[in-house]
Amino acid sequence: MGLTSGFFLDAVIAAVIALPLVTVLLWGRLRGPRVIRQVQRLVLIALCQGVAVLLAALMINNSYQLYTSWSDLFGHNGPSGQIQAAKPVSLTSAQARSVDRPLPNAGLFHPDSQMPGEVHAVITGAQSKVTGDVVVWLPPQYHERQYAHTDFPVIQLLSGYPGSPGSWFRSLKVTDVLAAEVQRLAARPVILVGAAINVDPPHNPDCSDIPGGPRVATWLAHDVRDLINSSFRTITDRSGWGLMGYSEGGLCASKLLLQYPGEFAAAVSMSGDDHPDGDLLKPGTAAYNQNSPLWLLQHRPAPNVALLLTGTLQDGSTAAEANEMSLAAKAPTVVERIISARGGHNAGVWKAAEPATLDWLTTHLGQPPKSGVPAVPNLSGVTGAGSAAGAWARG
Repeated sequence: MGLTSGFFLDAVIAAVIALPLVTVLLWGRLRGPRVIRQVQRLVLIALCQGVAVLLAALMINNSYQLYTSWSDLFGHNGPSGQIQAAKPVSLTSAQARSVDRPLPNAGLFHPDSQMPGEVHAVITGAQSKVTGDVVVWLPPQYHERQYAHTDFPVIQLLSGYPGSPGSWFRSLKVTDVLAAEVQRLAARPVILVGAAINVDPPHNPDCSDIPGGPRVATWLAHDVRDLINSSFRTITDRSGWGLMGYSEGGLCASKLLLQYPGEFAAAVSMSGDDHPDGDLLKPGTAAYNQNSPLWLLQHRPAPNVALLLTGTLQDGSTAAEANEMSLAAKAPTVVERIISARGGHNAGVWKAAEPATLDWLTTHLGQPPKSGVPAVPNLSGVTGAGSAAGAWARG
């Protein structure tokens, strides 16, 4: 019974319901000396509390994919250094897509039998020297005959902190949402890529190149991007590449878009901050400012990119920071917002926003879409702050 399996979760839920009932039934029927009866009652109470705490911990873990297995939880994944990361062939995009060597790094990826369309690789980045897991999901169209010579757009999915590359696929069910949106012609098929961002535990590097530390921005913007372009049929230029993240990953999506406009065309930040909040970048330093989306909007030349910010009025300063970033944007940069009236900082809020944000992002990437798919969703109207989708607002 796996740690994140549905059967285990159902068993714990059943125990949470059953144990209080058992406690009530047994409370007056316990036998033995008074001290023994009191001990037995304390054990029953402890069991009820224990399974309740276990359920809460399990739901948090399943939401954020903090631990993916029992061995992961108990630290039995083997000694450090046993897993050898692959070293991708280092080629320019033009070389990687040549006739002689069309996809030289495709063999680094291995399928996941439990997740159709998903493949994995552990690599060490040529430029960053960061080692991490890269998860790729290929849309069904990728293998269809009529798309055999089609290059696909790519969305890099960024998790929260703590979190793992698989959180988008396991917890937020992004592939199911995307497939449904493509089916109703609201979104376009894209390749989804989840790469590790928490590569220096227990530190949080904010997806940044830390002075004297890990170069996570280089890892995400160059090494992962080069790996994917040399492994799959992708649109290799910036027009085909986007970013999407929640919480810490939302901050990463915003800042990487503004830092690397030559690599990415659009991004979605779901409940992301407008400034770093990790433990390695110190407020007031140049490194902190240069990794702050708001500072970049205010002080850097405006790049030709599109950014969508989502949040709720009940999630701390998320809405206020989104509004401030929108006001700071200068043409040709476009910053748009979806601000909902209710909801906290949790997976339920991000799941609710997925359809609209995927529609927006996929139609901002690649070549003009085929007939039946709008080039850009209509963001000019307001649906009402109390509606399920919240309110669209232009920056």
